[in-house]
Amino acid sequence: MKRILIAAISGCVILFIWGALSHMVLLIGAGFTPLPNEDKIIKTLEGSIPKKGLYFFPGKDFRHSTAEQESAFNEKFKTGPVGILVYRPVGGDPFALNKLMTQLICSFISTSILAYIISLMAARYWERVFAAGLLGGLACASVSTIYWNWYEFPTAFFLAQCIDQVAGCFLAGAAIAKIVPQPTERVRVPV
Repeated sequence: MKRILIAAISGCVILFIWGALSHMVLLIGAGFTPLPNEDKIIKTLEGSIPKKGLYFFPGKDFRHSTAEQESAFNEKFKTGPVGILVYRPVGGDPFALNKLMTQLICSFISTSILAYIISLMAARYWERVFAAGLLGGLACASVSTIYWNWYEFPTAFFLAQCIDQVAGCFLAGAAIAKIVPQPTERVRVPV
């Protein structure tokens, strides 16, 4: 268990550093477009939206709607515009300590899961590292694809997220697989 913890911490450091490098140097701005007429739109938002939240338009109460409201929503959706707005009326530090700490904790949770899974694998080193990369692909396929497909996040943003996840898990997995010993016996699953 001690080796798994050490591996998780090592993987966490690598994943955290990779995240900083990928977001601030390599994949910076992938899929993001500056808001046209930003000053005018911001003034409209300030006067229209009092609290932070995730806003979807055309608007709809997804839990309760009548057939008439559903029909009106469908018509608005078909004719557009359609979008999602993540909004916070008050500014802040883009690299606030609480955001960095949250990311570090999430990286540790991720690498703890990776370390545990890799500890169960009776496979060669590179097979274990490749499996870690595949788990990054699983994260993309199960989460990022939803945002790309259903909410139409830009393809460039989606691909950057996939590269980030797969490469980050692969790099963390390389360290973890070195630290965590292979189990002595293969686990056999009855058929």
